[in-house]
Amino acid sequence: METMIMTVGTSLLTNRDENLEKKRPWVGQKNIGDRKIAIQWMSEIDPELISAETNTIWRLNPNFHDEILLLHSDTPSGLECAEVLKEYLESIHHQKDVSLHPIPGINYDLDESASALEKMAVLLKDLITQSKGNITLAATGGFKAQTMIMALIGNTFKIPVCYVHEQYKALIYLPYLSDTAEPQVLIKLANLPESGLDRSQIIRVQNNSYGHHRPKVWKKVEKMLQDIPWVEYVRFDQNAFSAPKNQIKAATRKTGDGRHIFWIHLYESEEKKMAVSVETTGYTPEHLEQATKELRERLGRLI
Repeated sequence: METMIMTVGTSLLTNRDENLEKKRPWVGQKNIGDRKIAIQWMSEIDPELISAETNTIWRLNPNFHDEILLLHSDTPSGLECAEVLKEYLESIHHQKDVSLHPIPGINYDLDESASALEKMAVLLKDLITQSKGNITLAATGGFKAQTMIMALIGNTFKIPVCYVHEQYKALIYLPYLSDTAEPQVLIKLANLPESGLDRSQIIRVQNNSYGHHRPKVWKKVEKMLQDIPWVEYVRFDQNAFSAPKNQIKAATRKTGDGRHIFWIHLYESEEKKMAVSVETTGYTPEHLEQATKELRERLGRLI
């Protein structure tokens, strides 16, 4: 089980939708208003385009029973956005465990004080202590001071902190810093059976005439997959384009003998993109959860 602790801002309310044909019904209003209309609109729009928070959750791809904690500013607009997001996750994505947590004293005025950010740090520590699963801190939503606090707490507790990088359209993980200020990679390894195959044989992506269309990051991803002992085979798969750009997604099918498969969609431009399926040695729900977390974080540190 995973616990995702996420800061929530007001992009759900304030995004202007310049490039959307069907704009949010509350554009230009001071509040979202009718919840039924809001949820209906959100159900018809790509999660990547709804808000910073839905974009992040879509990429984290939680299971139905994962714990999602939404930290919102202690303001009417912050609470409204968090409440609508909670209802959307429960009614449209069928999440079973979503809760709201106001950040004491934090708002979007110009008088934020150090004491308010200290209260956020205390709240985060308490939530981490009380969490039900393996924790990921998601810092895309909210304002920059909140991201800084999440980064500090994540580094202290050695908990992964991620956010969506708009330029690369990818879920990025912040590095850990040691006492010597050197970045560290502290990824919790999945406990899956080892493949036993020669690692030079698992990549079945042919060096064909389409090689020049591959994103530059592919070489790094290829080495990453070879180094993971529970990866069995890697092949081209058009279905993997359904995964978020530069992200993974559990495939909708398994191997013939019941092993889990992941899809990876690498994207640099419309001319340079590729999609691969990754067969694993895992076959239990626990294997799927562990492999998802490791592979997602490894990829997020490469992009």
